[in-house]
Amino acid sequence: MGYKLNKTDGSLLVDLIDGQIDTTSSDLTLIGRNYTGFGEVLNENFIKVLENFANTTAPANPIKGQLWYDSSENKLKIYNGTAFVSGGGTTVATTQPNMVAGDLWIDSSKQQMYFFDGTALKLVGPDYSLAQGTSGWEVISILDTQNQTRTVIKFSIQGSLVGAWANVDFTPVPTQQITELVNATTNPNGAIYKGFNAVQDSFIYRGVVSKAQNLTNAAGIPRTGDQYLYADANDTTTGSITVQNNAGVIVGLNNNTQLKFDSNAFTIENVLTNQDFNLKVRNPTATSAIKVDATNSYVGIFQATPTKTLDVGGDVNISGNLTVSGTQTNISVTNLQVKDKNIELAIDDAGVFGDDTAADQGGIILKSTGGDKSFVWADGTDSWTSSENIDLAVGKTFKVNTNIVLSETTLGSQVVNSSLTNVGTLTALQIDEIMIDGMTIEADSSNASNKIQLKSPQPITIMDSQRITGLGTPADPSDAVTKAYVDGSVSVGIELDISGQGSGTTLWNWICKVLEDLYPAKGYSALSNPNAWATYAQPNGEPPLNTNVTAANAVPIGSKSHGVLARVRTVDYGSGGAVSGINVDGVKLIDYSPVDQTVTAAQRTINAVVTGVDDNSLGQTTKLTMTVSHYYEAGQAVVVTGTTFGAGPVANINGNYTVQAAEFIAESPNYVSLTINLDSSATGLNFAGGNYNANSGTIERTPVVGNANKQVVEDITFSTASGNIGFTPTRTLLQFIVNDPSGNGTGAWEYDRTLTHST
Repeated sequence: MGYKLNKTDGSLLVDLIDGQIDTTSSDLTLIGRNYTGFGEVLNENFIKVLENFANTTAPANPIKGQLWYDSSENKLKIYNGTAFVSGGGTTVATTQPNMVAGDLWIDSSKQQMYFFDGTALKLVGPDYSLAQGTSGWEVISILDTQNQTRTVIKFSIQGSLVGAWANVDFTPVPTQQITELVNATTNPNGAIYKGFNAVQDSFIYRGVVSKAQNLTNAAGIPRTGDQYLYADANDTTTGSITVQNNAGVIVGLNNNTQLKFDSNAFTIENVLTNQDFNLKVRNPTATSAIKVDATNSYVGIFQATPTKTLDVGGDVNISGNLTVSGTQTNISVTNLQVKDKNIELAIDDAGVFGDDTAADQGGIILKSTGGDKSFVWADGTDSWTSSENIDLAVGKTFKVNTNIVLSETTLGSQVVNSSLTNVGTLTALQIDEIMIDGMTIEADSSNASNKIQLKSPQPITIMDSQRITGLGTPADPSDAVTKAYVDGSVSVGIELDISGQGSGTTLWNWICKVLEDLYPAKGYSALSNPNAWATYAQPNGEPPLNTNVTAANAVPIGSKSHGVLARVRTVDYGSGGAVSGINVDGVKLIDYSPVDQTVTAAQRTINAVVTGVDDNSLGQTTKLTMTVSHYYEAGQAVVVTGTTFGAGPVANINGNYTVQAAEFIAESPNYVSLTINLDSSATGLNFAGGNYNANSGTIERTPVVGNANKQVVEDITFSTASGNIGFTPTRTLLQFIVNDPSGNGTGAWEYDRTLTHST
């Protein structure tokens, strides 16, 4: 039978089936009769009860009266049938918890305490939150200098002290002073006075006060009643009076005159009709400075009885503009001075002026009984016209557009055209940027781009068959050249037998020596002393010229110019030989010896590594030099081990390689050096031959294992044989160049490239 499990009040919780467990009726696992493995479940129930279901989240299936330890708040809570509520103590949290009457809650975000009365949340204190800062009343006790304890009420807003109340005057001991009330000038001892002691003078009481000892102005200065002006009696002030309204001040028994601000202007206005205005000064008696006759609309300046609209009783100084709009202006003065540098004519008061026709005959006319003297504008000639001569002072000139065109003795440099038909003898002449002086024609050197150009529809003839000397080194194809340059720039072409002279760099260097013998790159330099030809030692260690060569018939050959080419077609008989008419097989005797085909090779120590061997037939290669002879051959497989480098893009060249060349010609027959191909792994490898640890690496030929009893030639003997041997020569077209970028005659022949020849 199953278990009927009842709660404390007798109500059924669950009807538990045999052999089953229940995990939903409560937060404990309920075990049915005969359930296998009940021990683990039972023990876990004990643990849950011991720890009161301790967790950050509430149990999922609580029953009324169940305890839960909220580990997020570190508080024991009770399930009331609806929610878990605090079981006692004070809750500290940022949000309001579930509360019952009498619960306390500290809002940790505001640092304020609340209690729940069963209906609403009530604030216990403080009255201010953390964000508001210390605000409100604080009652404190202060010991004064008479050893009396005084009660003071401090009042603060948002963490700042506003002031303090006291019922007696006293001075605190230094250690208990309210620092905000201490002022080095006005209150150095921090005295506290009966009443409210404001921290700042700007603190204001808003409301009605029946009595006050002083009134404080906007600057914070206290004023007594005697320091204010009376409104109902005569009074005197040593300060200024400001009326901050537009109506201003009205003067007179009948409100005659008003001083006001009207239409954005300070205005003195007479209220009564035809009332004159008189501004007087004392000098030394009262004198009318400005008199306005309202009836006649006259204004007098230092003129008490003006008779004109403006009547000035003295000199007039006008700092601004003066516009006279009448028909006639008479100036009856003995001296007229105008400060402005310009006098403008034919322009009205609105700044309007006409065209050249309207300005015709305008200018200056000097009246004279001997006839008018005029300087006027003539529209017909589009020019200024003078009726009289113009005589310039000494040293002055006529100018056009700031340029001098004529002085007392000289035409200006800007005069480029004239109708002159004859000039006297010139000692020097400058035409544009060309100067002719004596026998010299020279371009203006102030402009580096200037160059003299000759242009003629017919060929230019040099008179009397004279030579042209002083030519520089040509730069453009059309430049004239000297004989020495022509002699030194002739290209060279020869065919040369190179049999037995090697290949690559070795061959090219040999050909350069041949070219230097035949066509010296440095040439035969000219002599500073023409009489020294017989003793002059020529370049390359050659003997002096023949003694019958003199300065009169010597023709020196100059050095080859930079870029001069030489093409050499080489002929090589070193290969391609063919034998005919010789019976070799009939006269030879060969001795054979049986050997094992297995080949072993002893290790050889690498003494030096040089990358980038100058051998175009091998591509990018690396040269290895051994301490002793190696006797390896091209095409054999080798293994390099133990190499290390002190610097460079790779740490070593260890690996398997194929021998590209057995040795260099210059080193044969020692067989000390060989080259291996590093195309795939040594791109940019450059150790300058010096960054290898000598005697540390080794190279070994890969062994070849074969069958035994192979035969090798031990000896060959020939009897007399006769016939013909013919050779087919190998021809190659090579190009060489003179390298002399400085152009100082110190160049040399260098290999340039290999060309494809036509035959």
